Amino acid sequence: MGRLTAACVRTWTSGGVRRSWSLAALAAGAFGAACAGVLIAAQTDPQSVNWPLILVPAAVVPLPLLVPGRAVRVGAVVVMAMWTWLASASIGMFFVPCLLLMIIAAKREDA
Repeated sequence: MGRLTAACVRTWTSGGVRRSWSLAALAAGAFGAACAGVLIAAQTDPQSVNWPLILVPAAVVPLPLLVPGRAVRVGAVVVMAMWTWLASASIGMFFVPCLLLMIIAAKREDA
């Protein structure tokens, strides 16, 4: 077993607690990012894209898997909800399923 696989298994089951909802949120976030990437690739002027705003989900969505804890999950949900609302006119709609799964993870996963 490679080091990357072992790290993924440790992250998924850290402390004996399964993080399946957070992992599902990560998958939904990756799908949302792919959809947003298609939309961004269609832009004629890449300089007009607000890159720091686009990178927020890339930092927030995997955070509950990397730093286990209920406070981290709730904080990530709050940040992601604000970001989704702020970006709802453009790419925020692609991340709504991810946000819903993050809410479920914050409610159901115990740390």
